[in-house]
Amino acid sequence: MATTTSPVTTGVGGPPVVTVVPDPPVRRFVMTAAYVLEHNLRRLIILAIALGLFIFFAGSVRNALSGVVEFVGSLPGLVIGLVFSAFALIAQFAFLMFFLSRPRTYTVTPDAPQIGLSFENYRGQPDLLEHAKSLVRILRGQETFKKLGGDMPKGMLLSGPPGTGKTFLAGVVAAEANLPFIYVDASSLRSMWMGVDALIIMSLFSRARSLARKYAPPGNPGACILFMDEIDSIGMSRGGVQGGQTQAAGGFMGMGMGGFGLNTLLNQMDSLAQHVEDRRKQKIIRWLGFIRGPVPAKPVVFVMGATNRPDVLDAALVRPGRLDRRLNVYAPDADGRRDILTHYLSAKAHDPSIQVDLMVADSIGWTPIDIKTVINEALIVAHDAGRDALNYKDWLTARDTRLHGIKQPILSMSAFDRRTIAYHEAGHAIVSHYVCKDDRIQKASIIRAGDAYGFVQPTPKEERHQVHAEEIESDIMMFLGSRAVEELILGTKTANASGDLRGATAQALAYVGSWGMGSTLLAFPASPMGSAPQALALADKLLEQLYEETKRVIREKEYAVHAIAGALLQRGELIGPELDEIFEAADLSNPEAAKPFVRKPVVLPRMSDLAKENGGLTQVVVAPEGATPAPGPGPMPGPGPTPGPTPIPGPGQLGARLVD
Repeated sequence: MATTTSPVTTGVGGPPVVTVVPDPPVRRFVMTAAYVLEHNLRRLIILAIALGLFIFFAGSVRNALSGVVEFVGSLPGLVIGLVFSAFALIAQFAFLMFFLSRPRTYTVTPDAPQIGLSFENYRGQPDLLEHAKSLVRILRGQETFKKLGGDMPKGMLLSGPPGTGKTFLAGVVAAEANLPFIYVDASSLRSMWMGVDALIIMSLFSRARSLARKYAPPGNPGACILFMDEIDSIGMSRGGVQGGQTQAAGGFMGMGMGGFGLNTLLNQMDSLAQHVEDRRKQKIIRWLGFIRGPVPAKPVVFVMGATNRPDVLDAALVRPGRLDRRLNVYAPDADGRRDILTHYLSAKAHDPSIQVDLMVADSIGWTPIDIKTVINEALIVAHDAGRDALNYKDWLTARDTRLHGIKQPILSMSAFDRRTIAYHEAGHAIVSHYVCKDDRIQKASIIRAGDAYGFVQPTPKEERHQVHAEEIESDIMMFLGSRAVEELILGTKTANASGDLRGATAQALAYVGSWGMGSTLLAFPASPMGSAPQALALADKLLEQLYEETKRVIREKEYAVHAIAGALLQRGELIGPELDEIFEAADLSNPEAAKPFVRKPVVLPRMSDLAKENGGLTQVVVAPEGATPAPGPGPMPGPGPTPGPTPIPGPGQLGARLVD
């Protein structure tokens, strides 16, 4: 708006006060017209020259006008012919490109809500819920936030293992924000046609801005939430590591050129394009000069991405200014699982006295979808049994079906084999009960399920996030319990213990080789090529000592071995409370032998002692895969390959274990 200013002195010696007087409408119109004429003067001159040349070659103005009339008269037929020819040439390709390249999107608008979720539906992660509420407050009150000087966030990355509720959290945010919401499967943004993925992403952001403007309150630029599920399929690193290598390689008609889409996504999220007009109508008006000055604030397109693999994402995508926030969604802890269990049980018919505390302990490391699925499976079990409500045993049956497979008992199994399996599993149960004091046994079974003829499943009594040397030693003894029973009570050795021996060997190698819990602080890195001979020698000593302790506990608690094996032969499977009753009855019947088992400490030889025994330290030789190993200490014998050291479990991994 044009204005004039005039200084006015208010008093003697006082500073002049500048008064702004707006120009009258006629003057503003004349000045705008003059600017438009000056802005388009060159174009008008070119147009006049072209018109003059046309009249000159036509011979006269009359001939020129008649030629224009004839051209206009034939124009419809010409246009129809050209359109038909073009359509005939490209129709087949356009049809194919449309169906193969269209993104799989779902749009929800405030005037047609479809997501029936709220913050009350998100359970088990109160900290994440607070972050989600904070985000909703900012998106819904962006004008207030900007007045405080804040810059609107551009995006948020949700990362975590499968099933932890990343997509569910995004749906809750979309429903509570009451803003336009676009869900897109990021894998559908990749096209087999070179460059089409970039066009798809530009069209997607243009549509998001259009929806934001449509539903924006007066005086507010508006906002739209764009949720990209499995964003790693379009946002993998463009080079260097893992998925980035594949993105750089081209293919037939552009297949594999995912970098085009990623570059466009980066540009749309944060670049100078944020300060340039994107609406076609406004571009034409600015081109003609009717609008000047900076572009008004554009709508916020808030990008939410979900992935299980944040490590493969491109660094430019996860930097501040694009995906500003990052929320790691973990499996819920004990309090979170209790909240989730209570929430889902309230919607199912269940026994009011169901042991929720045991269900919380049974589900260590589980995700919300795991809990929801098992509860529903438990209700199916109860319905099949003709009952109207699920109980704790239904929960265990459903859990075992999900973890191990359906029960498939071998009806024709001989009594000898069945007795051998029962004593095999009893060995695991005895060591777990009397040695692993911090664990409880969820179930013991000799009914075939999945690939196992039987199993014992211990779990921590309380959720733990650290592993101590004594716990590893107890776990190794539990693995060795089956072989100890076979030797001491059955007087034989079976191939069924091979998996237990491999598990014990892996734990022992990690104990002395990776975690530095042996007699040396040297850590031998795990390698698919093999283990260091020193680690093998120390692991063998560790297994030898712990096996002697395992045989000692089997001898002292032999009465309990017979009690558990007999109950398994009679019932087929035993759950935790039933096992506790059997152990209690066995201890009461044998008070002299029922005293607590005290394990002797592990004492491993030092590296210097091993060197004296072997005449010097053995050189670490790593043979290539498939080569014949050199003479020297080798892996523990067994029917299968010996696994290498296992990494230390992370959060949520110290849950139920399975020995068969």
